[in-house]
Amino acid sequence: MQTLQTLVRNLAMILMLATFLEMLLPNKSMRGFVQMVMGLFVISAVLAPITTFLHTPLAMEIPAWTVTTPQDLPVITAEGQGVKVGRDAVQEQYRQILVHEIEALAVGTKGVESASVDIKFEEGEGGVIDQPQIREVNVTLTSAKGEIQPVQPITIGQAPLAPQIQSPKAEEVREKISTFMSLPKEKILVQES
Repeated sequence: MQTLQTLVRNLAMILMLATFLEMLLPNKSMRGFVQMVMGLFVISAVLAPITTFLHTPLAMEIPAWTVTTPQDLPVITAEGQGVKVGRDAVQEQYRQILVHEIEALAVGTKGVESASVDIKFEEGEGGVIDQPQIREVNVTLTSAKGEIQPVQPITIGQAPLAPQIQSPKAEEVREKISTFMSLPKEKILVQES
């Protein structure tokens, strides 16, 4: 009995919506499209209880009438957190794109087998539609097998005040990243492991 009541209520709502949409249309040429779409809604409203009555598995139901919750999206619990969640998701995607691009630039350098990239953005920068400013890019290079590693300087006591001298390979990677990503060299730190 409940199924029949739900069916009648759904059909009444669909037919009222169809009538309202037809009255809003400026010309009669669009009525055929609205009638076709509303007819599909009527068919799916009628078929939904029939599939329930026949005990059809969930995979056979009409997707428009099934309720699903995507598990990969975070649940927004607090009011006003939607923009923050969206911004964080967009920034994480942007970070992953940059990481892959910088890794590809580094691995394209002779003598580099792999690269590990860490990118830090400026705090509070960026939004859902604008890119955040990059504060720092840390790249750790792994040399190809059989490659001779340069001797790293040994510092006893305080760190030297002069900037650390990098190997030609690390400097080449730093130059590539700076050029292709349009970043100042001061924001790029390349180390070899």
